[in-house]
Amino acid sequence: MIEERKEKDDVQFDEARLREMLEAHEINAFRDEFLELHPYDQATFYEKVEPDIRKIIYSFLSPTEMADIFEAIEIDDDEYTAYLAEMDPSYGAEMLSHMYADDAADVLNELDTKQRESYLGMMDEETAEEINELLSYDEGTAGSIMTTEYVAIPENSTVRSAMAILRKEAPNAETIYYIFVVDEAHRLTGVISLRDLIIADEDTLIRSIMNERVVMVHAGDDQEEVAQIMKDYNFLATPVIDDKGELLGIITVDDIIDVIDEEASEDYSKLA
Repeated sequence: MIEERKEKDDVQFDEARLREMLEAHEINAFRDEFLELHPYDQATFYEKVEPDIRKIIYSFLSPTEMADIFEAIEIDDDEYTAYLAEMDPSYGAEMLSHMYADDAADVLNELDTKQRESYLGMMDEETAEEINELLSYDEGTAGSIMTTEYVAIPENSTVRSAMAILRKEAPNAETIYYIFVVDEAHRLTGVISLRDLIIADEDTLIRSIMNERVVMVHAGDDQEEVAQIMKDYNFLATPVIDDKGELLGIITVDDIIDVIDEEASEDYSKLA
């Protein structure tokens, strides 16, 4: 059963008005007002309403729009499945396919094997493979919390070509503040900040301006160790490599905040 969230004093929307529009099936009015809200406020409203009201929301919003809300929800992973069960399976599968792969994997990881395979079977092959790869890592490891949606550029490219890659890949990347540099074998060789890339001369070779002293973690490293590294270095993202040094993905500060919250909750439970 899904627990109701506690009332907040800092609500930035008119809950009563949004409810009225849903109950009156005023789809255009609801969309105009609701989609202007911050994703956090959208998620807060979504969690506060009853299942029958949420089902109206599903009919008013596209799976892509719903994906943004689902990523902003702040609940335990196992509670996501209760929301997912309210949706038509094809709607839920499309929504999951539009979420960041690591977030979708977190949700699917809470389902049994049959349900998980059913949702993956309704996704396009590339998306399903990407999510399956993340699901293959042991829980609590760096690999299990990383995202494969990042920007990587060849070390022998120029700033001009790197910017072209960035413009193409940025819409699907979880963060672009750090751009990771790889060799022909996709081994991690350096990193460059977005700021340094923007101010560099267009004809400059990336390998001449990248930082070769990259702090990285391995896919099998404990997530708590990764959290400590990111805290110590004040990183927004950290690259994850395999035993060959190939870049597998990145862990963002958002993912680490989730880890810290999770560990804090576990520690509190032990004290209770």
